[in-house]
Amino acid sequence: MKRESQQATILALLRTVDPSVTDGLVEELLAEVASAPSSRSQLTKHLSADPGVLTAGGSRMRKVVGEFLYAAITAGVTGLVSPSCALCSRPRTLFHSHGDGERICTSCYSRLRVATCSECGREGQRINVTIGHSPVCECCHQRHRPQEVCAGCGRMRVLTRSRDDGLGYCRGCRAERGRCEVCSGCGKTRRVNARTEAGDALCGTCYTRTRTAEDACDECRAIGPLAARAGGRRDGSQNLCARCYRHPKRPCGLCGRLKRVALRATDTTPDVCPTCYQAPVIDCSICGQQALGRRATNHGSPRCFACQAAGLIDTALTGPDGSIRPELIPVRDALTELERPRSLLNNWHSLASMRLLTDIAQGRIELRHEALDAQPQVFSVNYLRAMLVAAGALPPRDENAARLYRYAATAADEVTDPELRSVLTRYARWHVCGRVKTDRHQRIAPNVAARCRADIDTAHAFVDHLTASGHDLDDCPQACLDAWITTDRSRRLGFIHWLKRGGYLALTRLPEPVPRKDPDHEVDPDDQIALARRLLHEPDSGSIEDRAAACLILLYAQPAAKLATLTINDIEIRGGDTYLALGPEPLLLIPPLDALVTALPVAKPFGPASTLASPRWLFTGKIAGSHLHPASLMRRMHRLGITTRASRNTAMLYLASTTPPAVFASLIGVSIGAATRWATLAGASWNTYAAARR
Repeated sequence: MKRESQQATILALLRTVDPSVTDGLVEELLAEVASAPSSRSQLTKHLSADPGVLTAGGSRMRKVVGEFLYAAITAGVTGLVSPSCALCSRPRTLFHSHGDGERICTSCYSRLRVATCSECGREGQRINVTIGHSPVCECCHQRHRPQEVCAGCGRMRVLTRSRDDGLGYCRGCRAERGRCEVCSGCGKTRRVNARTEAGDALCGTCYTRTRTAEDACDECRAIGPLAARAGGRRDGSQNLCARCYRHPKRPCGLCGRLKRVALRATDTTPDVCPTCYQAPVIDCSICGQQALGRRATNHGSPRCFACQAAGLIDTALTGPDGSIRPELIPVRDALTELERPRSLLNNWHSLASMRLLTDIAQGRIELRHEALDAQPQVFSVNYLRAMLVAAGALPPRDENAARLYRYAATAADEVTDPELRSVLTRYARWHVCGRVKTDRHQRIAPNVAARCRADIDTAHAFVDHLTASGHDLDDCPQACLDAWITTDRSRRLGFIHWLKRGGYLALTRLPEPVPRKDPDHEVDPDDQIALARRLLHEPDSGSIEDRAAACLILLYAQPAAKLATLTINDIEIRGGDTYLALGPEPLLLIPPLDALVTALPVAKPFGPASTLASPRWLFTGKIAGSHLHPASLMRRMHRLGITTRASRNTAMLYLASTTPPAVFASLIGVSIGAATRWATLAGASWNTYAAARR
């Protein structure tokens, strides 16, 4: 009963951070990490006394608590924060105590116990014992111990007396004579290799995990396990850790390449490199083709990677009824058509999107947008959603609009005052979301959705400011409003204007509007033309996508949000000339910009989304059916040395000074009013000349 109550306690604590945790998962985690009653009791007491350790991370916890968190995160429990070493901050198993209740990893513990051996004089040695209050390394300590005749093998060795018969045995004989007990580390009945300070048994595997290294690498001087030691069979051998050690290279007897050897030559077989050893070219016993694969995976018969991947995919997507749902068959076909099935085999269990797809196929998660909305909105969920939409398993929808409406619905959840919560909810839903404009594809653009979320955040900040100052919307004084505005002068005051129009903030008045400044156009036009010329004529200056987008910005003042949504239907070829529809009138592209634009798209999404990708976007995104995000395009322009807004303004000034407003407005897709204002700013408008002279 006590065991069941402990499991129920841990299940309740985990469900506070991840409601999808099941009782069976907790039972598996406890059997893996805390199989012993003592460790299970320690885990339950620590989590009950400090439930915040699940989401706080850090190093103030017992070793069993850290191992439980690592196992739970690996099993897919969300919301947990991985423990980390108090010294190096790396997420590692914390075996040792340090300082005031903190824990550290074995590597940091070994570094703390490094000194100069008083016997051999070597520096950087890990000290285990002291002789006469002097530090001595493990090797010197073993040399000081006398050797005797082993009672088991009869060889001269350093012996340890047995408790059973009182005779001395060497290390090898002790291992053979060792008792089999339940290991306190893994919970399996294994031969006892060592014991903990409390007397609990440790098998050889668990003892190896806890054992610290004794030697320093001659290259990096790090204390850690050695991959090669000085005095070995190779000439000039030295102590090297796994990071500094380099395997010897010899010609492979199968492919002929000079690579490291995975299988040494024998009297009948040559040296084999890792590629030929692990992925040889075989005659697949299933599809009959010659391809890379394994020699004995199909009941002892060879099978290629493509057939292995197909079997893994079919197993994962098969539902409880023994068949694959019809909606998921296009997804299955896209997965099996990957050009690199070996990569899918190696990474299947580490891909969060594939684990989520398996849960959907086996009925644990419903195949609906609402079910995916309930998951943490990370890239893997968005990637899988786009793939399901492109395959026809889910109906298409405007994701930017869905995220904005979901954000607006939860904007006022943390506001405690009922009136303020009602006002903020009405502003977010009916003013911000209700007045949002769509683009030419009848969708909410990503930059518009980001601006709407920023407006909601600004309104939330003002509500928090009112609550913190002890005022409400009716008695807010002028000083309270001024203090909030002057804290960040870049804030948009749309929420304040909306409140004033609704009859709130009666005791306040808004500051006078600041006159609009001229657009920032500090980029030198000559430098901008030189950059455009280099991008046009030098293939090494960037990728085709980057060069095409940069030239459209530098020469035709196009915004990144508009470029990202261009499709192949916007390109028209007439009489050998290439036109691009940026506005009502198609724009004739100059050579060689026309070749760059007609070469698009050149990139596809990675993974299975590449098979389901929509070919219509000129600038494709990472997920199926989507275009490149404008923010990603702007970051790529910045890497080329282009400041998007300033470069657009410079190009707009040049167009306004050389072309009539009615002409370039229809070519690049701006309103006639905006084109006229730019012409006035550039000094190209003669309408006010007589008045200016007068």
